[in-house]
Amino acid sequence: MASYASSLNGGDPNRGRRIFFQNQNAQCMRCHSYDDKGGNAGPRLNGVAGRISREQILQALINPSARLAPGFGMVSLELKDGKKIFGTIQNESKTSITVKEGSDPDKTIAAADIKSKKYALSSMPDMKTLLSKKEIRDVVSFLATLKE
Repeated sequence: MASYASSLNGGDPNRGRRIFFQNQNAQCMRCHSYDDKGGNAGPRLNGVAGRISREQILQALINPSARLAPGFGMVSLELKDGKKIFGTIQNESKTSITVKEGSDPDKTIAAADIKSKKYALSSMPDMKTLLSKKEIRDVVSFLATLKE
């Protein structure tokens, strides 16, 4: 994150919008939607700036596995009673995690009952390999405008 601190502020939201919608390297629209256009493999980005900070937006671009959006990240849990659970993270706090396993109802597990927890890596590519720092700054600037 430190080497990309210059990508947090400044930037051109209009250039970032063009990168988001049209860049052939990043292909953001393949997985993310905005105004009901685009894919659904990643979170919908309408209102993203109202849900996470600029720092978290930047982190999501340059280290996508660091923080997985609810409903998209996968987790494998081993409980203290020996049970194993693998599913999609629906919600997570310091005291519990809620997981969706297949078509079963959501399960909320107390943190105290978890022996081990492993997160699956995000399928989103690391934008450091696809975009320049300036382009990343522009995308952060664009996404930071999406408050509603």
